Amino acid sequence: MCSGKKAHDNTFELQMREVQGGAAWQTIAASLKNTEARKRNLTSSALYQFRVRPNTTDSSDGNIPFSPPSNQVQALSISPGLARLFPRGGDGAMLLTKNNTAMTSMKLADALAGKVTMLYFSAHWCGPCRQFTPQLANYYNALKKSSNNVEVIFVSLDHDESSFNSYYKSMPWLAVPFDEDDHGNNVREDLQGRFSVNGIPRLVVLNAQGSVVEENAVGKDLNSILIRANSAI
Repeated sequence: MCSGKKAHDNTFELQMREVQGGAAWQTIAASLKNTEARKRNLTSSALYQFRVRPNTTDSSDGNIPFSPPSNQVQALSISPGLARLFPRGGDGAMLLTKNNTAMTSMKLADALAGKVTMLYFSAHWCGPCRQFTPQLANYYNALKKSSNNVEVIFVSLDHDESSFNSYYKSMPWLAVPFDEDDHGNNVREDLQGRFSVNGIPRLVVLNAQGSVVEENAVGKDLNSILIRANSAI
């Protein structure tokens, strides 16, 4: 039996373009299976449009037309309050993330825009920290299955980079680099001073505007704290 419908494999091609200047459409996902895609390195002041089309399984069908362009949207950027916590207002600031076991860099805005942020001050030499870290990791991993608007950043108080690297391997979240940045700023030490860290483990919870919701969430009900943090978004 013949059908007038074109078969597709339940994946979609996703394209985007920058509105200003009539930029050409670019494919950013050739076989998108999910309903959500993340695109990094967008300009926060620019406007973008998106369009999709299903991928066909029958080459004789030819290309299925794209959907009409989406409404113009603007990339998320971190709030001024959160940016002020980092040197130079967060301009060019990078965080560490992990691709499998390899550490890579990620722009601050890509990591934290629109998110509740938890700054985790900790060190490998600290026994209570080593006890709390697996508990926080289990909570974080479970949370990520249902929500992507919360991020944890490890701010190390380790004495050397080797200890930092070894300890960070046990963590599933982001980290402030151990070394100074390209402008000679030691972000780790700067954050320790800003929050007057004199004891660890310490977990400072900030809402998306960069305001402190909880000075130290260690040993407290994180679910309730995140409800308060999200209510301010």
